Amino acid sequence: MSQGVSAQDLYRLKSVSQASAADHQIFFVENSIDEANNQYLARVKRVDQAGHTQDMAVNGQLNLQPTVAGKQLFYAAKVGTAKPQLFTVPVSGGEPTLVTTTTPGEAVNTVIAAADGQSVYFKTTETAELPKLPNQEKFPKTRHVTRLVNKADGYGWLPQDVTYRLRRYLPATGVVEEITQQGADFSLTSVSQDGRYVTILQDDQPDDDRNFAHGAYCLDTQTGQTVDLTASLIHGHFADATLSPDGQQVALVGDNGAAGRHTVANVYLVSATGGDLTSLTDDLDADPNPEFAGDFVQQAGSKLVRWLDADRVVFVTAFHGHSQLYVGDARGITLIDDTARQIVDLDVIDAETLALSVSYQDEPSQLRTFTVADGTEAVSYNPNAAYEGTHEFAHPQRFDYTSADGQTLEGWYLPAQTNAPKQPVLLYVHGGPHANYGEAFFYEFQVHASRGYGVVFFNPRGSTSYGQAFESNVNGHYGEDDYDDVMTGLDAALAKFPQLDADRQYIAGGSYGGFMTTWAVGHTKRFAAAVSQRSVTNWISLFGISDIGFYFNPEELAIDLFADGGVESYWKQSPLAYAQNVTTPIRLLHGEWDMRCPISQSEEFFTAVKRNGVDADFIRYPQSFHGISRNGLPSLRIQRIDDMTAWFTAHPSVNRG
Repeated sequence: MSQGVSAQDLYRLKSVSQASAADHQIFFVENSIDEANNQYLARVKRVDQAGHTQDMAVNGQLNLQPTVAGKQLFYAAKVGTAKPQLFTVPVSGGEPTLVTTTTPGEAVNTVIAAADGQSVYFKTTETAELPKLPNQEKFPKTRHVTRLVNKADGYGWLPQDVTYRLRRYLPATGVVEEITQQGADFSLTSVSQDGRYVTILQDDQPDDDRNFAHGAYCLDTQTGQTVDLTASLIHGHFADATLSPDGQQVALVGDNGAAGRHTVANVYLVSATGGDLTSLTDDLDADPNPEFAGDFVQQAGSKLVRWLDADRVVFVTAFHGHSQLYVGDARGITLIDDTARQIVDLDVIDAETLALSVSYQDEPSQLRTFTVADGTEAVSYNPNAAYEGTHEFAHPQRFDYTSADGQTLEGWYLPAQTNAPKQPVLLYVHGGPHANYGEAFFYEFQVHASRGYGVVFFNPRGSTSYGQAFESNVNGHYGEDDYDDVMTGLDAALAKFPQLDADRQYIAGGSYGGFMTTWAVGHTKRFAAAVSQRSVTNWISLFGISDIGFYFNPEELAIDLFADGGVESYWKQSPLAYAQNVTTPIRLLHGEWDMRCPISQSEEFFTAVKRNGVDADFIRYPQSFHGISRNGLPSLRIQRIDDMTAWFTAHPSVNRG
């Protein structure tokens, strides 16, 4: 008999990402978790046209960035305690060989081979500094902080003495060359077919911590000449740049910065020598720089646009909670796939065939081939085929509803896997707020459903994939339309699905979802219990302690903290201001290393409600950054879900006393 997803199944489920096609074969990364060592694993595999798979690279804990040059596969691998290095293995299989001949402190970050097979480019980062981890140094050194941007969630304290290099490996001679080195970070995004040109992304003013323009550049590796491809968009922020096969054009994904850091992106074409940008997507309310609020796929690739041939590009957008696939050129674009799913990664097999890594709400991860001409597709590899033979995923039901002011919205209901006539309802709110729930597998939701909870989730105003006006609505208005949207959605779900028990309503969310959870319990008494995770509760204190607070807060709250009325506006939009209204039992969960919404945010809220006699507790997760539910220590990801279930179970109904 089939069973649902248990929390422990995190160790059994796998995902595929970083698809890279060569010679009608697909090389890809298969992600899994080593339960015994409590760590993530990634191996490189390949699948041929007949569906035969083969392990290619398993020598490291993390084997990533597969790319083919000639008859050799190149990739970056983290082996033991060493920093990631460049390795190669024959495409037919065999023993991996270490390629890198760099300084001992360099870590390989990105690997891209030229299509002619004559060169392999890779970016490295060199620093002797350690991030914020429990380093047991006998004589620790002080840190002298001089920049506004000095830490990053998920990493720790940013290195102050660091060198970033672009290197090139020549397979014919075995020589590793240094192309450039600099003190400012950059991203390597594409290489021309002949290996002469590369595209990179980097800050336009890297020494100015208040200038977030992030441009695209084309570097001639022979002459050293660099072309600023996005010079006309002085406030732009770009996420991808890809050279065309003939080297004449570059496809870009980025935005003009008109709405700050939450500006909806466009796909642009520009000459490789610079000049005017042609936008292909001005008329779309879709976002070609998708931000799905998911918790399952690991090591997703960073490519957002690729070339089918010298004229046509292919790219993915997020639209109303799902991926859309487009093909286009300077004359226009055509929608070629509108399936209710998330396209995680894509690569071009040939001018008419794509390799797609996809996820559905009831299908964790698959590698598929897709035919551009007619949209036919086939499964090339399913890493969870055996698991799915004995397990049944909960199947979502999508529905539309209307908020109080007439705004059309959409939501999903994931039914509890139970025979009980009534099921408790768990309202879950996504983070961001500029992200979106949608048609993608959500491991945690499946666990809640298997434990008997009907999960409902929505995309309130502020979410992405619905256009700029919808996304910008929340800015300066936190806790207004967005709060109405999720509460109206919950009412709509209760009316539409009578099996949901109105006497057992729960709410949970993380980051912005944690904000909405703490905001809700300060404005309603309808919930039997709440779980707030890595929340924002006090915008005033967040301004100075978050890794992004000094620029995120002024944009999101539409006013600077130190402007006239700033403190009042920040306080008005802070859940902490309404803590005295809270009667709902609430559990607060927070990672001790969180630098995005530091743990003091939960400490403040816990202190405020606990002193008022609220049934509240607070769980601190060691060695955990902001992304604990997505890429935190696996054992703590499972513990966190158990902690939620225990809290809900302990509060079976609303206390109306």
